[in-house]
Amino acid sequence: MKKIVFLSLIFFSLAAFGQKVEKKQVDLKAEEQAIRSISMNWLELIKNHDDAGIAALFANDGIEYNENQEPAVGPVAIQKSFTQTQQQNPKEVVNWTTDRVEIAASSDLAIEYGSWAYTGLGLNGTGTDHGKYITVYRKVNGTWKVVADIGSSTKPKEPSK
Repeated sequence: MKKIVFLSLIFFSLAAFGQKVEKKQVDLKAEEQAIRSISMNWLELIKNHDDAGIAALFANDGIEYNENQEPAVGPVAIQKSFTQTQQQNPKEVVNWTTDRVEIAASSDLAIEYGSWAYTGLGLNGTGTDHGKYITVYRKVNGTWKVVADIGSSTKPKEPSK
């Protein structure tokens, strides 16, 4: 009798262990569209000078990298950085396009690649620049948040005078 009980326990254990764990199906296209929507919302926030709204897109440990300055870490520092940039460039017009989005199979990490262009740079508003960017997103409590954002100018350097 003990042998039958023992074999039954082994059988049921193996049957339970052998069952496929049902994985949650991830709609990668929907996740990509969510990232694209966040990016376009971000662009509108910049155009409306909503620095608090921009900062809210970032995770608590999010980092904004800008050329020629230390990275801004966390929403408070990021908001301050965007405010300073807008004060230094009051006529600035920003535009960007998302070139592609990659979503991790786990659906908790995404990378956005894109192209940007600025006009109206500097206090006199005559400067221009353009380049490429990469933004990394992570799901925090089910919501996509920016964890790292960096852009790099692809405008050729002007010759020294």
